[in-house]
Amino acid sequence: MIRLLLLAIFAFLIYAMVSAILRIFRRGQGLNPPSPAEKSDAGEEMVKDPECGTYLPRSDALKETIAGHPQFFCSTACRDAYRSRSK
Repeated sequence: MIRLLLLAIFAFLIYAMVSAILRIFRRGQGLNPPSPAEKSDAGEEMVKDPECGTYLPRSDALKETIAGHPQFFCSTACRDAYRSRSK
């Protein structure tokens, strides 16, 4: 039983090393697609909905320019409520 456990651990370590080496080679050859412009290594920028206060990723938000300022909303309902309230 101990031999089987040691064999499983050894097989996992070999798998982890091979996949890490392959990942390095793929990255060096440019096989991984570049990240979108709004995403960085730290993640995606979060924006706050001015109507309900919800934070959400910028790419998921509805963007609306109101009074010359860009605003980001979590839903059309929040966007419409903000528009009606700001008039």
